[in-house]
Amino acid sequence: MTNLAEQVTLTSTDAVAVESSSTSPRSTTQNNSQTITAADGSASAASSSSASSSSVEVVSVSGQTSDPDEIETISRQIRRALECPICLTLMSVISCYCPNGHAVCEPCMLTLLNINSARENPCPLCRTLMFQSSGTSAMIFKLTELSTLVKVKCSNWQHGCTELIPVRYVSDHESKCPHVPTVRCQVTMCQWMGMYEQLFEHVSSSHPGVTVRTVQNQLKVDDLKDLIKNRRRIYLVQSMYGMIWVMMSRIARSRIQAALFMVNDQRSEKNDVDKVPPDVRYRITCFDKDDRLRTKSRTRVINWSTLLQSAECQNILTGMYTTFRVTTIDHMVINWFRYPMNNQNRTPATH
Repeated sequence: MTNLAEQVTLTSTDAVAVESSSTSPRSTTQNNSQTITAADGSASAASSSSASSSSVEVVSVSGQTSDPDEIETISRQIRRALECPICLTLMSVISCYCPNGHAVCEPCMLTLLNINSARENPCPLCRTLMFQSSGTSAMIFKLTELSTLVKVKCSNWQHGCTELIPVRYVSDHESKCPHVPTVRCQVTMCQWMGMYEQLFEHVSSSHPGVTVRTVQNQLKVDDLKDLIKNRRRIYLVQSMYGMIWVMMSRIARSRIQAALFMVNDQRSEKNDVDKVPPDVRYRITCFDKDDRLRTKSRTRVINWSTLLQSAECQNILTGMYTTFRVTTIDHMVINWFRYPMNNQNRTPATH
């Protein structure tokens, strides 16, 4: 991060906040103090003895702008200009004790000051010794004031959040944002994470052949003998009960295992992933190449897919799989169905 003073230019014009497409296109915030430069560049730079070397250009956008790409670009520029060099988050409250004008967020500054005395703390950018002044500089005061006026997009905008939040309150919003990604893709080596509603589209586009849609609550899996040892075969099934991960793998030359996991929408109050599994169960029936019944599993509970990413549940997961010998098996049919359970203290079944 370059000198904060080289990134934001304060001017004596009305502050213009970034507006969302859902708000009035001419809405502006009046301020008689020094404010940020408008997008048309009409404002002139202010000069003062304390801020002559600390002017940063933070571009805002007029109320007439409704291009989402432009709003996104401006939000990124503001976040980059106001990024704390220590924790790399947005500086909603700015502290500056460096003689060269380098700033950090208030929590990081308090941490630095608590570790050693101020005179022993070098600036994290230029290594100049910082000093703790008795007052707040006019520049920092104005930047803090502007942080309540300048708006940026939520960092979860790619996951559906359309909010434009004043810089001062970004941390508060993002800690409670309902669009925080909570669902992981379970396809091997995939690092994608997003919202529940985005999962099926992601898997369909990024992993062809993995997704299945069905209204029959049934999945037929062929060519079991083609399963490679220690490699998983995965399906994401869209059913009337929700999305289900079907996972199979060959654990030995003559044995395969299979299990089902319901994708959890963590925003739903009815899903308590730590205690209560879905009230849906499944059964696996295996057939030979002549379509003759060879074996059938016992009825098992479908547990939440969040267990797949919890290290504490790895031992439990082993008991959730059903194992079959594949010497005479050619294909299997998996059926799932609702099985209401009235016990409020139920736990994931492994029977």
